Amino acid sequence: MTPGPADPGTAGAPDIAALRRGAHERAVARPRRRFAGVVTNSATVHDCPALRRYTPDRRHPGAAAVFLHGGYGLFGDLELQDGWCRQAAEALGVVVLAVDYRLAPEARLDDAVVDALAALALLAGEGFDRLYLDGDSAGGAVAVLAAARTADPLAGLLLTNPNLDLSLETYDDDLPGGPGRELSTYAMRAWTGVEPTDAPRLQRSARGLPPTLVAVGELDSLRPEARELADACRRDGVPCRLVELPGAEHGFVGTERAGTVLTEAAAFFGLG
Repeated sequence: MTPGPADPGTAGAPDIAALRRGAHERAVARPRRRFAGVVTNSATVHDCPALRRYTPDRRHPGAAAVFLHGGYGLFGDLELQDGWCRQAAEALGVVVLAVDYRLAPEARLDDAVVDALAALALLAGEGFDRLYLDGDSAGGAVAVLAAARTADPLAGLLLTNPNLDLSLETYDDDLPGGPGRELSTYAMRAWTGVEPTDAPRLQRSARGLPPTLVAVGELDSLRPEARELADACRRDGVPCRLVELPGAEHGFVGTERAGTVLTEAAAFFGLG
């Protein structure tokens, strides 16, 4: 039987369980970053499997961010970018709520967006009135969609090497430091439930977005779509800063380059 558009099929499909296991094992093997604050697992909301809250000792009253990890929409959990969450909470002085959102192929992109919106609603219900969305890689797609749909006013959107063109039309094969094209093609089909030609191109419009900072590595294959979103922000009147890191590849949030982006973000969002 020929797979339908919502079925990525099994021929040539990656071993999802192995991808998830490998990503988790590498994450927990990394030394835990010191954190001046408290890290707690929080009560779940909606269908989110888990939430993790990072509360820094020094923080801006009423300020909090929902963080959405990377992983092609196929893998990743609360451990994957724990170090970034700790660093971001301290550098920005905000409570960070990381969401273990639902993944493909069991769930779709829209399910992940629902999980992000539920986390925002949770923070708003607790009295946080300066809310941010922070998405890395595939989490950037979730963040952009959630930002456009949320009923809770947002103070800002922070995107690091975001997946925005889910059709991969603008993916630059000449830039060597991006996520793999083959896995990306499978993942975007599984995540969106449509063929690549019909997949969302989120970088084309910034309508409904809050002030946005986009950071991308100079060598990242996703750099063109980051630039296109910045252009859309300027066209649609959305305050935006595009940060291109010289010599950096996809996944720089796990390196020392993360500090540069967070310094830029603190200044841009007035969180210094």
